[in-house]
Amino acid sequence: MIIIHGENTTNSRQKLVEIINDQKSKNQEIIRLEAKQLTEASLEETLGANDLFGTAKTIIIEELHSLPVSKKKKNLIDLISKPQIHDIVLWEKRSLTKTMLNKISKDANQAIFEDFEFKISKTLFTWLDSLGKTGNAQKKLQLLHSAIETDGEFFCFLMLIRQIRTLIEIKSGGVAKGAPFMIAKINQQAASFKLDQLLSIYKELLEIDIKQKTSTSLIDTVTMLDLLSLKL
Repeated sequence: MIIIHGENTTNSRQKLVEIINDQKSKNQEIIRLEAKQLTEASLEETLGANDLFGTAKTIIIEELHSLPVSKKKKNLIDLISKPQIHDIVLWEKRSLTKTMLNKISKDANQAIFEDFEFKISKTLFTWLDSLGKTGNAQKKLQLLHSAIETDGEFFCFLMLIRQIRTLIEIKSGGVAKGAPFMIAKINQQAASFKLDQLLSIYKELLEIDIKQKTSTSLIDTVTMLDLLSLKL
């Protein structure tokens, strides 16, 4: 069994693609399942299914541990935790706890159990927190490039969009959620911007996103992040 998890979904998705390509090179059939659409019966049938030619299968289940706490969720996890005839890959958009991982690895009793966790680096959060602060522009760029090295430029771009969107919500009268220290920090950062400034930046980010997806951008992502970081 292979488990890919963590909040850095850009890098975890890349890892999933690598594993799929590797399994395909071994002539394995790939079956992809979304946990929210599964029933116990359908999962049990898929896990036990085999064709006349004995084709090896890789069954990918996405966001199983993100399901609401329920008897169904428990039973689905129990099912995949049993020894299986096919390879199973779990992809999770959150980091799994040691308890979650230990349950699966212990119950599955498999010789091969791989765990790939993709966390968001502290440097990325430090860079995001630096936006709006006056000070050393070079330091801000150093933080950005350290974050790019560990988290990847595309994930940094996505997190920047999320940060600006959160600041807009606060400036528009919304209430931040999270631990008290996080709320205080984001409220303080929001005070450094005007709402029209944030809306302008957000519009620019969306335009850049469209250009990236349509391959019409004239500059690469890293250069674009440099320029935006200095502007902020």
